[in-house]
Amino acid sequence: MDTPSLWQEQHPGRRFPALDAPLTADVCVIGAGVTGCACAWRLLEHGVRPVILDARTAAAGASGRNGGFAVSDSSLDPVELAARLGDDRAAELLAAVRLELETMIALAGELGVADAVQQTGSLWVATAEEAGEMAAVAEALRLAGVPCAPAPELIPEPMRASHPAALHVPGDASLLPARWVRTLAEAVTARGAALHEESPASAVRRRGAGWAVAAGGGTVSADAVVVACDGLIPRLLPELEGIVYPVRGQVAATAPLATRPLAMPTHSQHGFMYYRPTPDGRVVIGGGRLEHLAEEYTDEERITPGVQAEIDRFLAQSLGLAGVDVTHRWAGIMGFSADLLPLAGELPGRSGLYVAGGYCGVGNVLGHLCGRLVADLIATGSHPLADIHDPGRFDPSRPPEQLEKARSRELARALDAQEGKTAGGSAV
Repeated sequence: MDTPSLWQEQHPGRRFPALDAPLTADVCVIGAGVTGCACAWRLLEHGVRPVILDARTAAAGASGRNGGFAVSDSSLDPVELAARLGDDRAAELLAAVRLELETMIALAGELGVADAVQQTGSLWVATAEEAGEMAAVAEALRLAGVPCAPAPELIPEPMRASHPAALHVPGDASLLPARWVRTLAEAVTARGAALHEESPASAVRRRGAGWAVAAGGGTVSADAVVVACDGLIPRLLPELEGIVYPVRGQVAATAPLATRPLAMPTHSQHGFMYYRPTPDGRVVIGGGRLEHLAEEYTDEERITPGVQAEIDRFLAQSLGLAGVDVTHRWAGIMGFSADLLPLAGELPGRSGLYVAGGYCGVGNVLGHLCGRLVADLIATGSHPLADIHDPGRFDPSRPPEQLEKARSRELARALDAQEGKTAGGSAV
């Protein structure tokens, strides 16, 4: 087991009892992360009674272990999203994500934790080789109605020589992940949901017209079940093995710094490095897996020396923070979908059994959206984005093509070639 994240340590939250007896509910939600809590909140708005189960505690997994970015974007870049869905549907999805982020900001204020979801904007910084891709993405975002603009003046000073291009997206936000999700979990229970922690679900079985979930010391009988465990979904739903798969993300946090090298959440290296300031003056930085791809396709939640060394190297060489004290190091397990779009909906041929996950590393907003999407499907039978996220889009008769793995390997080869060329030039 890995160490707690900075976010979890700063906001331990309230504890909830383990399941120790049989229960009945309208819906059993498995996973007390952002998806499960958002789903339960929306179910309550529909007058549907949920029980939430978690193997550990609320926000113990990826929802409390991520880098704290809240982007108004899809898991596909906007150029590919438009190519996949068409311009109108892509714009509709991106508008829904922006609206979801606005909903989160408003709800955080309503719950008294406005600092947990703050609209700070975000920055993408790129090398000269990546500048053309950045320009294409910027144009696609503008066509979809997403405000963005070049902002080379915002590039962190130590990166300006190597990363001359930048794109500012002012509508994006930063999170205090554990504070946000644990506050939402407490609010959901205050509204009437039951939450049972330290209650790992071991099996989901058909019982009459409904379902039975064996967990901890009891069983929850429900009309519907939502499996909302992101990268751990295949443990309970083995038929989704390969359609959703785990990827480990590693993160570190510095001690509070005398100066602030970052203005806002920032990312580079095609999103494989991401870093942000915190309210108490730290830098939180995640990534480093592009150089260690094979070992990071795992659901083992622990840090590794190789990836943490890449993070330290980036701190020193790219952010100019050599020698700073790193006080926290942690890992979290993300879920990636084979086609890089989340799954959210009912499983084919298994009436009443729903899944929500596969956010491809950008689940803070998409997880909230997909949790509420599934709740709407349960309560009303429809949602305007249901077809895009339908789990039934995959052909069960053949292994799915895992787009992210192929693309990550290609990027890793390009990085190796670039570093080899640089090393060769230096030797001369």
